[in-house]
Amino acid sequence: MSRSNPTENNSHPATKWFEWSGGDGAIRYYDKAEKRNIGYGDKFTFILLDQLSTIKGWHDSSQSSIYSNEVKDTRAQPFVVKSFKGGVISEGLYANIKFNVAAAGGKFTTNLYIAYRDGSGPLQIGSLQFSGAALKEWMEFAKQNRNEIYRKGIQIDGSKEGRKGSVVFKTPLFKLRDISEETNGQAAALDQHLQGFLTTYLKRTTAENAQRPVHSQEPPEEPPIDHTPAPEPPEDDIPW
Repeated sequence: MSRSNPTENNSHPATKWFEWSGGDGAIRYYDKAEKRNIGYGDKFTFILLDQLSTIKGWHDSSQSSIYSNEVKDTRAQPFVVKSFKGGVISEGLYANIKFNVAAAGGKFTTNLYIAYRDGSGPLQIGSLQFSGAALKEWMEFAKQNRNEIYRKGIQIDGSKEGRKGSVVFKTPLFKLRDISEETNGQAAALDQHLQGFLTTYLKRTTAENAQRPVHSQEPPEEPPIDHTPAPEPPEDDIPW
């Protein structure tokens, strides 16, 4: 950090890191203070700010989580994929390393930077991550609504069940939601703050970005999941 470049090495602006749990059919987030995953239910409204890609998963050999740097363009920007306890697993463009990554337990993951409300509070910056079948659902929804996902809000409204062999899983159901001009303006201001961070982050070398996860809340190992949904006000009470 310096007087002329105050954003350098700034802390990450995301306040919570959400992910879709296919086994539970619900959103969850990791609470660093309590050191556990907390269920957030299957109803969740957010405003999309930006999309990046990363690698996440579980590395059996080292019994620790897999992580990588984040990239905007997988065809031009390389990943450095690591596990917390096992070091570097693979590095390079995704097309060249995807089989090694998958064999190690890593999954291609879309990291949506979002504006969200915690209850009825003000908009905050968060991250919402999808991989596997949930990512496929998101990609289909984004493709069908590519002109609207940055203009309107997006709501996860329950889930649908799928099966692969003997494995049963749930994927999110997405729909668009209208938002007010005031809310859109608040989201745009949050995005400006986010882009200041991402500009600095993406300027750093891949190796520097892979020193540790971009999000400081990443747990060092798979914690137990609390299946109790976080308390939320009724949907109609949330101003959008």
